[in-house]
Amino acid sequence: MLRKILSTTALVAVVSAGAAYAQDATNTDTMDKKPAATTGMEAGMETGATPVFPERQAASEDAKSFFGATDQQVLASSLLGWPVYGQDADDQGREQVGDINDIVMGSDGNATAAVIGVGGFLGIGEKDVAVSFDRLGWQQGEEGNWLTINATSEELENAPSFEYDNPNLLENGTAAIREEADQLQTATNNAANNVANETQDLANTAGNAMNQAGEAAGNAMDDMVAGVDQMGENAAETMNAENPMLEGMSEVDMASVSFDQLEDAAVLSAEGDRVGEVSSVMTHGDQSENILVVDVGGFLGIGEKPVAISADSARIMSDGENYVVKTSYDRETLENQPEFSEQALNDNPDAVLLN
Repeated sequence: MLRKILSTTALVAVVSAGAAYAQDATNTDTMDKKPAATTGMEAGMETGATPVFPERQAASEDAKSFFGATDQQVLASSLLGWPVYGQDADDQGREQVGDINDIVMGSDGNATAAVIGVGGFLGIGEKDVAVSFDRLGWQQGEEGNWLTINATSEELENAPSFEYDNPNLLENGTAAIREEADQLQTATNNAANNVANETQDLANTAGNAMNQAGEAAGNAMDDMVAGVDQMGENAAETMNAENPMLEGMSEVDMASVSFDQLEDAAVLSAEGDRVGEVSSVMTHGDQSENILVVDVGGFLGIGEKPVAISADSARIMSDGENYVVKTSYDRETLENQPEFSEQALNDNPDAVLLN
């Protein structure tokens, strides 16, 4: 979290500019250049190499080779994992629609899109969508800093998927490299044909052994396919469960749980999504009613507020080691509930306590 907060200045630069690329930060005060006679190398690529970014290589012979750090640069690692907030289709507010999973760079070396993981639950069923940087914005508010996009979760979930299996420039090389590879492949095929003709008798002798090996490989493949099918069934069962966080859990009596065991337990809304954590447990009133104090709302831990929930209106779930509190209130009710304090609870319990 600290790393993301410290990278705020850099993120403002990338979103406002609409592209993330390093600017020339080399000057005579920060870097001493050695002449070619000293280094023994000419500026540019190594002889015989093919540029990773062809368009940028051809841009100028005067392009700088080395860069210093400035406050106008952006590290891709600063963006990765950052939550993205989009438009709520119902009330035009903000809701989290995904996280930054990757950065897409063009043949000119400039970042062109952010790959956002959208949909799914706890990483299950998520899909990647590549979004142009000009749709991202950086919004500073009283409750924290927001990386935003002018799109709803429905629009992103219906957008085309970004497929990592598709070819890309770095993996497949430029046209020149592919042409050389094709020539090498042709030569290899010719050599292989010559060897095959000269060793036909040996191949016939080894045919039976290869057939047996093929049968063994086929059996192994069948076992592998069966294993993959079983994994798919298990994943489907997990997806169809009421809530993956509650898998393997059952309801337990509040009286059997110590207050310490419930601290930091995840709290779920009536819809089943996580809305906060238990910060403390206390008793209240003449009847010693158990009260759960839950931290809700905020962003990256900033702007959270405590609200009080009666333990009688919640269900305590456990697998014997971990605990989850399931409430009967929706997210909006919890986030709009008056802030808890012991003084406020004593003065007006009906307004402060959810029961």
